[in-house]
Amino acid sequence: MSFKTAPKISQREKFELINSEVRSFYEYCKEAGISDEEMDIICRPLTNAVRKASIKRWTRAFLVLVMIIAIGYTVSQTDTFQWHATAIARITLIKLLPVWDWTPLYYNKCLIERSQPQNLDNDVVSTSDCITCETIRNIARVSDTTYNEVFNHHLLRGAPVIVTDAYYDWSVSELNITNFISSDDRLRDSVPCRILTNIRIGKQPMDLEEVVIRITNTDIPSWFVHFQNCDIRAVKSLRILAPRPYFLAPHIPPSHFNWLLLSKNYDTHRFKHLELDIGLIIMSQLRGKTFVQLRPRAPCEDICYTLNVQLNEGDTLVLSNSLWELDYFPGKGENMAMITETDWIET
Repeated sequence: MSFKTAPKISQREKFELINSEVRSFYEYCKEAGISDEEMDIICRPLTNAVRKASIKRWTRAFLVLVMIIAIGYTVSQTDTFQWHATAIARITLIKLLPVWDWTPLYYNKCLIERSQPQNLDNDVVSTSDCITCETIRNIARVSDTTYNEVFNHHLLRGAPVIVTDAYYDWSVSELNITNFISSDDRLRDSVPCRILTNIRIGKQPMDLEEVVIRITNTDIPSWFVHFQNCDIRAVKSLRILAPRPYFLAPHIPPSHFNWLLLSKNYDTHRFKHLELDIGLIIMSQLRGKTFVQLRPRAPCEDICYTLNVQLNEGDTLVLSNSLWELDYFPGKGENMAMITETDWIET
């Protein structure tokens, strides 16, 4: 009975029929005294055909998978897809809040705790380290400087330094921070990690655009705000405000977090504390002025001097904050400053 004249049968029945025919052929060959080597030669055309069919099938499946991945990747890069995906993700997270409060994870810098976290109260600074800063009474101002002068002459002996010409072609006097943030998708949709202001801004988390609009468009004559960006996309966007200073060596990595300090007519003499990671800190005064206080960390507070300095527009404060706590209060009028945090090991 041939397959053409046979009645319609299922796929399973076809396989069973073929298997039966192959077994019958094998038993006939064995009874005829045909060896395994001869059987291999006789069946080689069939096994080759099966192998080629299998290779074609797997190749076809692989090409289809690659095509699906390529199409999916191309679609995922479009603004429309990203906008809808972000909207759906936000709605989903909001719906999950009654069941699971994920906000602590959002504000954490690391999802997995370090085995030896950087704890400033746990022998990060010892009394023997205080000898580094015990003679530092003021902060030097330099210009037309070099990496060697900034790092080897100042930072490696624990001394902060102010570079007065860190940016040759630098001017943000006409910058409208609200328009700047609203025009950049990466900034507009980011959510600050830490924020402090004298204006009530509603329930957190709140994206950066809404935070800045609420503050800068207010009729309140006196306000201040500072916030930290830990969303890497927002960090990259804000780097345009204070480009990489000319004296930094190529091996110094880009900043991993940054802060923006804004104020208008906020007349105060109470310092605001900033919780900065240990590393290289660069504070750039973009507009107006800021009063900065560097306090020695424990146990050096009774050994080293507290340093007070005024940063004027165009000044850049550079320090390794392993020995120093940084506090500030804004000057009168409109002020804007930016702080970058960079991993840097003093060697």
